[in-house]
Amino acid sequence: MRELKVEVVEVKDRCGARHKVGDCFYIRGEGTIEIPEGKKVCIYALNSLFPFLTTKQREDEIPEDDWISGTEILNCPDPKGVAFRVVTLTE
Repeated sequence: MRELKVEVVEVKDRCGARHKVGDCFYIRGEGTIEIPEGKKVCIYALNSLFPFLTTKQREDEIPEDDWISGTEILNCPDPKGVAFRVVTLTE
């Protein structure tokens, strides 16, 4: 399974979890989350990202024209909240 980096790229208006641009966490190949020491991840944002993240880890198993391949930016559920960039680290 692919490893992913999930990074805050924009705080639109507010963030209850106080995420800042540049904050990140990792989804590792064995299905674990790695959060850098001293950082945190909003459970509401994480919950909304999970379906995408689990599919993105298995991107090589989905059709090439699937929207997952062309999607890099996702938002937390708060429309005034945070935008995250999801980048594949390993193939």
